[in-house]
Amino acid sequence: MDQYQHLCRIAGKTWGINKNIRRLLYRTVIERTLCHGAAAWGHNMTSRFQKKLDSIQRLFLLYITGAYRTTPTAALQVVTGLQPLHLQIQQEATYARVARARSSSNFFTVIFSPTDNESKSSGIRIHPPPIFLSIFHSQISFAENHIDSGVKAIYTDGSKTDEGTGSAYCILENYGIIASWQGKLDRSNSVFKAEILAIRMAIEAASSFHRPIKIWTDSLSSLMAILNPKSHHSIVREIQTLLLSHKHIHLRWLKAHFGYLGNECADQLAKEAITKGDPFLLPKPLSYLKAEIKSAALSIWQGNWDNGETGRSTHDIVPRVSNKPVGWNREEIMFVIGHGPFPSYLLRFNLRTRQQLVRRKRRSNSLCHKMSVYPLLAFPNSNSVTQITVVEKHSREQLLKNPTSTLNAFHM
Repeated sequence: MDQYQHLCRIAGKTWGINKNIRRLLYRTVIERTLCHGAAAWGHNMTSRFQKKLDSIQRLFLLYITGAYRTTPTAALQVVTGLQPLHLQIQQEATYARVARARSSSNFFTVIFSPTDNESKSSGIRIHPPPIFLSIFHSQISFAENHIDSGVKAIYTDGSKTDEGTGSAYCILENYGIIASWQGKLDRSNSVFKAEILAIRMAIEAASSFHRPIKIWTDSLSSLMAILNPKSHHSIVREIQTLLLSHKHIHLRWLKAHFGYLGNECADQLAKEAITKGDPFLLPKPLSYLKAEIKSAALSIWQGNWDNGETGRSTHDIVPRVSNKPVGWNREEIMFVIGHGPFPSYLLRFNLRTRQQLVRRKRRSNSLCHKMSVYPLLAFPNSNSVTQITVVEKHSREQLLKNPTSTLNAFHM
């Protein structure tokens, strides 16, 4: 409650502080405080507890938007792009159980298993660390200039498209490919994982050679990861162990798409591997697990929004939920949601009598009751301009020229 009062003071009576800053404060301070320790207590919630969290979140949503207190909570959540608090907490609890505790967990009807996802490996222990770095710096270089000389060398690359992910290496000698490997990975795997796997397979192939050989890659991030003695990536740790056992293997970096024959061949093989490579199963990265849980949370939020009983007028305009705010100002939020100083609102909550509204209407140059449809606002969640039934045709130019004064006239 203290944080709520602080946010009220920051917002002020005139709502002078930018609502995006108020939203940022909520995400970084309020939400983090409420979600603290979610892995221990936030997995299975009762409906009563969910309603309690909604009532807590509602206070902050009102001060983020500046909306009327009668505004539906569901509409506030959609407009601000802030999903229900109980979904956020259960989302974080599920991720912690699967990724850290390594136990199966369900997110409503979706079950996530730790065996489908990678786990963090502890870094290799070589003391003192300078010995480790000196060994690897003698085998890994970023500064050597590449020259197509026909000497036997290995080139690696990784590629990813909408169809999937591919990893490949090729061994060149006398300007010709003498051996190659192509691996087809699941689309959940990243380009980095494809690059690092290609290096791992190339080192394994080069381990049978009895003379020094260079493995060229255009992935600078992969080489930096290999140089990190505290890396938690399992494939990186395997590469580190192999390099320590095979001193004749050297890793080199070259610029991508610079016309080098070996690099172009490896790039082509990696692209072909997406459809033609041998299936190679790797655990899904934890980032993909987080994205899957987030997608499941959005689906549940969408279902609640579609089947809810409140905020129906807002649903007609913003039918799809999103984690991004719609970008309206305070006046537009009140206008679209329908909770503001409007005649229908004042009459609905007995704040004005019908006779008072009729007299006020006669005194003002109101925007009247004859309605027509025209484009007013473009929402980021829609591919086309959303149409809202608002005012008469002859008021369109007036609204576009001076929206604030026109809305004020309509609210009278």
